[in-house]
Amino acid sequence: MSKNSNEHASSNNYSRRNGRPGKGSRKPWPKGCVWPEPIPMGEGIAWDVELAEGLDLDEEGNDLLEIRAYMDELVERGILHEDYSLNQDYDYEDYDPEILDYPIDEADEFMPVIGEEYWLDGFDLEMWEEDLSEHVNLLKIDNSGADTVSEITSIIGYEFINENLLRQAFTRRAFAAEYGLTGCSEELEFIGDSALNMSVTREIALHLAKVVPELTAAPFTSGYNEGDFSKIRSQFVCKEHLEECARKTGLDRYILYGSDEQPGESSREDMMEALIGAVAIDSGWNWDDIDNVIDRLIRVQLGNPDLLLKETFYELFNAWHQKHFGCMPEYEISGYVSYCCTMRFFIPENDKGIRTDQRVDVWAYTRSKARERAAEMAYWFVINRGLWINLKDANVVPSRDESINQLQELYQKKYVEDRPEYRFRESYDGEWHCDCECGGVSGWGYGPSKTAAKKKAAYMVIIRLLDSAGLCKDEWKEEAEHF
Repeated sequence: MSKNSNEHASSNNYSRRNGRPGKGSRKPWPKGCVWPEPIPMGEGIAWDVELAEGLDLDEEGNDLLEIRAYMDELVERGILHEDYSLNQDYDYEDYDPEILDYPIDEADEFMPVIGEEYWLDGFDLEMWEEDLSEHVNLLKIDNSGADTVSEITSIIGYEFINENLLRQAFTRRAFAAEYGLTGCSEELEFIGDSALNMSVTREIALHLAKVVPELTAAPFTSGYNEGDFSKIRSQFVCKEHLEECARKTGLDRYILYGSDEQPGESSREDMMEALIGAVAIDSGWNWDDIDNVIDRLIRVQLGNPDLLLKETFYELFNAWHQKHFGCMPEYEISGYVSYCCTMRFFIPENDKGIRTDQRVDVWAYTRSKARERAAEMAYWFVINRGLWINLKDANVVPSRDESINQLQELYQKKYVEDRPEYRFRESYDGEWHCDCECGGVSGWGYGPSKTAAKKKAAYMVIIRLLDSAGLCKDEWKEEAEHF
């Protein structure tokens, strides 16, 4: 980890240069800002070698440190004096290719192996120190009085070489324009979006697919299809998930907003993508670093992918409402720290005395959760009142043995719009588990074979479809519970 800038401030090994010229009429940096103002080239802290050696630097910075270490070794060998001037009396009888490019006899012939640009009858220490300070100041933020860089480092588990990239990831376009900065986070967002998608895709390929050489026609195989992969990935890269992760990690408090901006879902999502993009660029696309940061921020869990494939209540109810009324339900969100979702929707004409226009109000800590909970309440309102589906003319009497065919027939006769979908997995004791989804309801079943499990799952779905249509008899429900 790099040394905290407060440690720099308390050290006698550096001094501040003169005030920054050339600011002109640019708006002054906001007081109390969590990020310090960018340091123009040629300004900042005068770094000494002890402080610089404790940092992660780029190739140029490490080359500068290597030059100093080489010159210090020349002092130890006696080729240079303590003040780095050339020792004219040194005996060059012993030749060392790491110190001399070729054997020499006289001091006048000596030329260092590296650092020739700092050599004039000795090592120009002052020039080297100026170049080191200038270069390190282009990479490191003087964060005196704040711990922003170290706090973010502890959250993401990655130490930036160029800390200005880190600040850029949190800089909104409006802030950059207002305070005269030349760039913002938007380019990094593009990089981060691509890196995030690739990282999650790699996880999916590692955990949910495999290569079977014996399957010569198609060695890459999985129990999930392309659509499943896309839906699973979307759970981790969607705006709602990224926004929630920004809140949970506390990273959203470091975003630099313009004066007229308000924090929101999109800004938090943008920041997360830009931060991942900054890590990708700073690390030179080191995928170990990128994956580690994404794992800490996003936590991709694929232990139960079937749960990730289930439709959300928001998707489910919107599709149902669109089908029956030709429009989406109305979702109105208000609030800031916590959100209220007011949802207005319609239900079919009925003989149950229930109004066709309905409303629910739900509170949650994110906009997406508020919408999801409102849709869930609306879903169960319609289901429990037997208004979800119209099966009056279907004449279905559920049969355990014919359940698979019965469910397929409901689809073929267009009583339900969605083809029945079945998913299987084998348990440790050899039993099969089957999940079935159809017509906006789901069911499951266990059995010694796939067929037995499939029949039970289809039977449960039929019972639930009938129940959602207000046509299910109590004895059918009881039979389903013991099937």
